[in-house]
Amino acid sequence: MRRRNFLHQMAASMALTPVVSGLSLHGFDPRSKSPIAVGSNRQLFIDDFLIAEGRGVRLVVNRPELTGERCITAEKPWEGFGILAYNSIMEDEGIFKLWYDAIANDGSRWCCYATSQDGTHWEKPDLGIVSFDGDRGTNIVFPPERMPHEPNCVFKDTNPACPASEKFKMVANFQRPGGKMGTYVAASPDGLHWKLMKESPAFRGSDTSNICFYDNRISHYVAYVRVWDQMRKVGRCEFDDITSWGKESVVFSSDDEDQRGLDRGLFSAMDFYTSAASKYPGAGDVYLMFPSAYYHYQEATARKMGSVDPKNDGPLDIQLATSRDGKTWNRLDRMPFIRLGGAGKFDSSYAYMVSGYLCRPEEIWLYYAVSDHTHGNYDVSRDKFTGTISRAKLRLDGFVSLDANYAGGEFSTPPLVYSGRQLTLNLDASGGGSVRVEIRPESGLAMEGFSADDCDPINGSFIGKVVSWRGKTDLSAMAGKAVRLRFVMNDTKLYAFKFE
Repeated sequence: MRRRNFLHQMAASMALTPVVSGLSLHGFDPRSKSPIAVGSNRQLFIDDFLIAEGRGVRLVVNRPELTGERCITAEKPWEGFGILAYNSIMEDEGIFKLWYDAIANDGSRWCCYATSQDGTHWEKPDLGIVSFDGDRGTNIVFPPERMPHEPNCVFKDTNPACPASEKFKMVANFQRPGGKMGTYVAASPDGLHWKLMKESPAFRGSDTSNICFYDNRISHYVAYVRVWDQMRKVGRCEFDDITSWGKESVVFSSDDEDQRGLDRGLFSAMDFYTSAASKYPGAGDVYLMFPSAYYHYQEATARKMGSVDPKNDGPLDIQLATSRDGKTWNRLDRMPFIRLGGAGKFDSSYAYMVSGYLCRPEEIWLYYAVSDHTHGNYDVSRDKFTGTISRAKLRLDGFVSLDANYAGGEFSTPPLVYSGRQLTLNLDASGGGSVRVEIRPESGLAMEGFSADDCDPINGSFIGKVVSWRGKTDLSAMAGKAVRLRFVMNDTKLYAFKFE
């Protein structure tokens, strides 16, 4: 029996309803005999996986606050046309580091480097590594000279076998003299001085921001690449040798619902450009994708708008997709996760998510490249200093929440096996809201002393609120045993829980 049908039958018999109708790709199967091992990892509500049954609750995608900041702007000769779409960010040794995509008016494209102490104000250091028209005081780190090139992804390699001299990896799509375009991998001890790991490409040419990282959940490298199959799609490779990626499998693309929603008087098609796929730190089994949805103008429409390239033009905004394994992806809704700005604004026409994000104690900082020109309506040799990298802020773990309105709701988890002594919640119970948690054995009612009535109600907004039952917080006696959690809440957004 398909799980969707099972949940509907269960709802009818127990007066409980599935939280999200039709979203059942990763949810718990009540017929399963195996409890879910959550350990002490953070548990996020990105789908119905942690929900066995529920009433009066629903999953909600939460949009970040757009700061309107222009963190990186074009100003140097090697940025003469502008700042483009393929960028990577991370925190390393207490410094925020950004590898960004710039193109000069002669069409040469460069991977440049910037640093920041506060995430808002960025410096472009004179590195003296790569020269531009005789000027060696640039912040360019790759390629070493002009060649057909697209900056892609920079990441810190967490493979335990990775030597310190190869701590940083760069994936770049470029064409070596006399050769074909291909996707190469370079390594660096410092993120500045790069050396190709192999003279031949690791993968075919893939003209997008090819994302790569070491996935410690499966102990393999994974890469997300472009697939051309009538339209743009996202492919995934899994491999041990980072210099040889093998064949990709399509894991994400537009579908019939996307196409049906288009206004055909304005758009001819819709597909997905970049993925910015990542693994969320501290969660173990949470993967996030921020695909740029490309809405293709009808050619006649683009011509009326004066497009430079009316056959390949249109706006792009950013959506959110989630996964438990990096292979099967869900979209809880199809509204923009990051919207475009107002007409004529610097962020009015396209948006591409920067790969990676900065996790702060209570927030996640997301960065994205934007411009006031659409995909095909620009002239590299004519236009000057276009494009910007801006910042958005989101509550820690806050991509999706499980919400109950003022009338209240509840849900129960599947059987869980945890390690730790305390249960902490990331929640916003607002002014009149409250949350109570009940602990039950794998089957049966609440354990003595741990019922919802025993739970000290939680009111307010907290990132890591410790749950207590008549003042008691120590749950170590039940660690390693299968238990269910029952949450009773009203006027609340529940983002995550964790056994500390």
